[in-house]
Amino acid sequence: MRTFQQELASELLSKHRGDLSSLIIIFPSLRARTFFNDALATIVDTPIWQPSWMTIDQLMEQQSGLVCGERILLISELYKIYVKYHPNEIFDKFYYWGDMLISDFDLIDKYMVDAHQLLRNIEEIKELEADVSYLTPEQLRIISFWKSIGEEDSLSKQKLHFLKIWRSLPAIYDEFRQRLYELGVGYSGMIYRDAAEKIRKGTSVTELPNKRFVIAGFNALSTSEKHLFNHLKLSEQGADFYWDYDDYYVNNNSHEAGLFMRENLSLFPSSETISHNNFCPRTQTIESIACVSNVVQCKYVADILRSLPPEELDKGTAIVLTDENLLTPMLHSMPECVKKVNVTMGYPLKATLVYTFIERLISLQANVRMRNERVAFYHVDVIGLLSHPYITDSCKTTANMLIGKIVGERIISVPAAMLAEDELLDVIFSKVDSWQSLSGYLIDVLTILAENISSIGELHAEYLRIAIAEITKTTLSLQKCDIKLSITIFISLLRRHLQTITIPYEGEPLEGVQIMGILETRNIDFRNVIILSMTDATFPGDRTSQPSFIPYNLRAAYNMPTPEKHEAMYAYYFYRLIQRAERVSMLYCSRADEKSTGEQSRYIYQLDYESKKPIEFISVGVDINIDSISRMEMRKDAFEQDKLNRYLTPNSGYTLSPTALFRYVECPMKFYFASIAGLKAQDEVSDTIDALTFGNILHDSMQILYTPLLDKLNPQKLIASMRSRENIEEVVDKVIVSLLLKSGNGDKSEFSGDMLLVRDIIVKYILQGIMRHDMLRSGFTISGVERDIDCCYPISNNRSVNLAGRADRIDSLADGTMQIIDYKSGNKSHLEFNGVENIFIGKAEERVSNIFQTLLYAMMLYRTKHCDTTPSLYYASKMHDKDYLPLLTDRSTGEQIKRYSMVGELFETHLRSILEELFDFSTPFRQVDDAEMCTYCDFKKICRR
Repeated sequence: MRTFQQELASELLSKHRGDLSSLIIIFPSLRARTFFNDALATIVDTPIWQPSWMTIDQLMEQQSGLVCGERILLISELYKIYVKYHPNEIFDKFYYWGDMLISDFDLIDKYMVDAHQLLRNIEEIKELEADVSYLTPEQLRIISFWKSIGEEDSLSKQKLHFLKIWRSLPAIYDEFRQRLYELGVGYSGMIYRDAAEKIRKGTSVTELPNKRFVIAGFNALSTSEKHLFNHLKLSEQGADFYWDYDDYYVNNNSHEAGLFMRENLSLFPSSETISHNNFCPRTQTIESIACVSNVVQCKYVADILRSLPPEELDKGTAIVLTDENLLTPMLHSMPECVKKVNVTMGYPLKATLVYTFIERLISLQANVRMRNERVAFYHVDVIGLLSHPYITDSCKTTANMLIGKIVGERIISVPAAMLAEDELLDVIFSKVDSWQSLSGYLIDVLTILAENISSIGELHAEYLRIAIAEITKTTLSLQKCDIKLSITIFISLLRRHLQTITIPYEGEPLEGVQIMGILETRNIDFRNVIILSMTDATFPGDRTSQPSFIPYNLRAAYNMPTPEKHEAMYAYYFYRLIQRAERVSMLYCSRADEKSTGEQSRYIYQLDYESKKPIEFISVGVDINIDSISRMEMRKDAFEQDKLNRYLTPNSGYTLSPTALFRYVECPMKFYFASIAGLKAQDEVSDTIDALTFGNILHDSMQILYTPLLDKLNPQKLIASMRSRENIEEVVDKVIVSLLLKSGNGDKSEFSGDMLLVRDIIVKYILQGIMRHDMLRSGFTISGVERDIDCCYPISNNRSVNLAGRADRIDSLADGTMQIIDYKSGNKSHLEFNGVENIFIGKAEERVSNIFQTLLYAMMLYRTKHCDTTPSLYYASKMHDKDYLPLLTDRSTGEQIKRYSMVGELFETHLRSILEELFDFSTPFRQVDDAEMCTYCDFKKICRR
């Protein structure tokens, strides 16, 4: 296979007798230049001088005398002019519109459209309709924009706003260009237009070099580029034009891939001997491969590479990514047979740890607060930074200690003084007060990290240095703009800028398999071409939604780029890429989602229907061979036996709580993970009050309120005397401060809206629920609040199990019995159960923890106090009902359990059975069969449920 670059190098060498130094070659990409030099090196046998090189941008800047300005500077200067006509626009909101306006101005100038004619004032519509002498018949046929606007009196608010902006655009365009001329800068289109006009008038800033130009490999040309090329063609030294195309699509007038090339050949004919009939005669292997996911695409590419001969795993094989998001998974999927890879795409900065770290820093500063004249940071931001890999690599011990303290003490607003443990943390956890100080803050933090290369690695240090340079550049640009900015606007602008930055890979461009984007493939031919993401939504993609002030009809009328031309451009890229290839593999994800229908690209259909070349259609799925997962179990070996024996040893200090024992009732493996292996869910700090914290506030408040009532006979009157909203609020506030604001000073002014809402709900539950219910009772004495209960429960072989727990409340009743009361804060009450047996071995919904624990407490009192006990559940959210009864009800018999003795014998039969199984060392811990039990289990991922 002879490539376009090889044929071009041979042509130029032959035509200019080896004196290539007399030429200036212009390629559409720097990558094409590199491959040309490589092709040239393979055919010369003596040392020669290389030709000179230029880009279109360099040539235009030379002829114009303007330099391309930075985007932020351009938008800032545009804003200063824009606000003269629209004074209420703030810079942050304008940035998006300004970027869009500059893009529109860029197109207007590159295509040398009369801006005043295009941006005609709508109030001159009658004149527009009357004077159409400057419009071609084609423009008259196409243009319908003005009619689509409608009568102004009937326009919507949005259309009126559009017209207001439209009317101001001609003046804004003129003033903006004038201001840029004064600064000596311009946007790309302005420079192109200025150069073309100066060339036409003969007033160019610099003379053209006294060398012959070679224009090679271009496709779609703007009007200004056509002016330049025509000038080069007519210049004294002249110019040669070499076009990279195939007769297959150029000679077919209906084929969109040749749309621009047919015009180019007409305007700038070429006399080269380069071959243009490669596609049809060539025998090619073409595959269309439908994959079930993007990851499968990357994995299948590895299979394709393995199938290639080792000598072809070089620069002659290209992996073309039409979606840059596949770069990382593609790199991770490269097979071991590929020794070298050259990536020509940039890696987006927003996909790196540096960007996430910057976002953490920005979020930290956005949420900083002053507490009692001291700086405090939001706990989510603090923990996010302390757990970031950059911080854990630099000061892991300190970071873990601080995280443990914040979580353990539930500190919502973390004082800055608490975090100043070393130089890095001291700099990070400091407050900024302006956008300039925020910029300096970000640079200082990143600089300290970048200097600590040994901790974070050279690659990340390079990422940091790039981020520092871009933040510095953004800051300097904004300082030049002389625009008043807030921190919020600076953050928004910085984000926009950093999200556009790509980090270039450095490598040997002529070695190894090439991974590149579609634009990097221009003028380069490959033996093996592998194209990923060949869905229609990605390639060519939908460009009709690109934002612009210039409607489609006006674009079409003035021969500016439209979606149809975009499709023609990408059709050329596609066919040019495969026209000389020997093997073409086109992969795409066939799964439909919110971004794509999963439809293969129109180019695959077109190849199949028009080219007459055989295409092999392959469907690649995932071989899901799910083996039946055996029931998980864990033997009770020496370690497990030792842990269990502690519960059997008198006075060992180790006891089984009702909560732990119910874990075993739910699932023996759950008990193993929590009580034997010691696993637990990671603690988190939350400024929203979860169900557990809500319950703790209720329990602690009731303990404070009822402790003074201990051992008071018939305390109804005492309860009534203390039953005021102010008294209860004071207690609940104190508990909330203790549980949630441990770093505060107890001032309820620090309560968040969520805390105030929870406080009001709990006060209502106590006032209208628990205390109201207790006032209506008689014949009881509160004999214990938050009382510890323990019991040695006998099992076989003269062993006893240490059971212990803490009862919310114990009342002594007038008939000599006792009442065990468990406070519950949930909205759904569980006072009924379907038989005692089902509490232990029933379905998931029948094994109710509240019932089990209350009966277990009742059993422990029954055995230790030798008196009958009434198990009761106080569901605070339901107790405002005057008919509320806290007694348990057995649905299987219809009986209310007024005394433990009514179910005690059956309950203990099943309890003893469970304990015997637990302490039978020959019976392993087994996973429960009913997967419904695993729905809310902390360990379900371990169990693969």
